[in-house]
Amino acid sequence: MEDINVEFQASNPRSVKLLNKLYDGHLVLNDIGFRLNEQLSGDGEITVPNEEDVQNLNDTFKKAVDTFTQITEEYGDVNQFAENFFGDTKTFAEAVITEMVDFNNGIADIASVGLESYDDEKLNDWINKMMGEVVDTNEAFNKLIGEE
Repeated sequence: MEDINVEFQASNPRSVKLLNKLYDGHLVLNDIGFRLNEQLSGDGEITVPNEEDVQNLNDTFKKAVDTFTQITEEYGDVNQFAENFFGDTKTFAEAVITEMVDFNNGIADIASVGLESYDDEKLNDWINKMMGEVVDTNEAFNKLIGEE
């Protein structure tokens, strides 16, 4: 595994720590999305998400709620938080924020009625949206590190 040097442009060093916490959630979603995409492209049985993935999604949701609570307490809202970043860092921050807000909103919406009762079409739309946003965050990160 190679080291990647990332230089964040931010007016407040604390905002970088919070951004990293959101990015950790993205990495969980990226891993699950990558494996799901591989399975959808193949002919085998779909095993993603498995029990461990579901636990990871649950943990990611809880951590993101905590992080967004900290962001709200310190910056007022995610838009004010995003204003702490500049250049490619801001583009990356906006992508991660969008992805994690939509993830949390989707999980909360599903939890409100239970997965068994959740509309299949709505679930598929949300999964497709999330997979697209994971890609958007990856592209913003690649631009940030100069690997467009």
